[in-house]
Amino acid sequence: MWFLLGTTLTASFFDSLNPSAIAQQMLLQAMVKKKRHIWFFICGIGTANLIMGLAIYYGIATWVSKFLTKIVNAYPLYVYGAAAIGGIVLLGAGIRLIIKTRQSNAEKNNNGCEETENVKAPAQLSPVSLFIMGAAFCMVELTSAFPYFGFLALLTSYHLIFPLALLFMLIYNFMYMLPLILLYFGYNKLQGTTTIKKLESVLDKVSSYIVPVVVSLVGILLQAD
Repeated sequence: MWFLLGTTLTASFFDSLNPSAIAQQMLLQAMVKKKRHIWFFICGIGTANLIMGLAIYYGIATWVSKFLTKIVNAYPLYVYGAAAIGGIVLLGAGIRLIIKTRQSNAEKNNNGCEETENVKAPAQLSPVSLFIMGAAFCMVELTSAFPYFGFLALLTSYHLIFPLALLFMLIYNFMYMLPLILLYFGYNKLQGTTTIKKLESVLDKVSSYIVPVVVSLVGILLQAD
């Protein structure tokens, strides 16, 4: 059990050094008005990581994968047809959003600072949206979570009862989220400094293109598939 605990801490430490998740949180933390709402993003990542871990540990993920494969094999025309149509729609929507974003930014630059008081504040991400985004990002990143898969494979060989298996998964997930938790407190502590203000200014410009680019990329991927 001590060996398993050491392996859990080691694997989760290396898995937590995730530049993608850290960059995502920094971007979102610069966007949200109420900084404490970032906890919903962190909890979304942890919840998705735990649920997927349990699904893999108990074989549910394998069953779902086989079920989806059967659907694709049985109805390939419908599945790939829907993917193609969805890809075209998303690609068109992404291009339209990019054009509108460029036009909006151009208008702001032309107007200068004279009408800043009349400009509406950008819509803030809700806690539910942040939670869903955290869960979605985690699901995508799980495809390359080799330390997590190695940990789950080792955990399976111990044939633990559910409470113990859950305990080790919770330990792993806490360590996995620890850098994000430390980033939250560190970011808030430095908030208002010149460095953070410059960072938020850059991230604010980048964030306006995040959704259009992601929508376009999803459309391209569906078309390629």
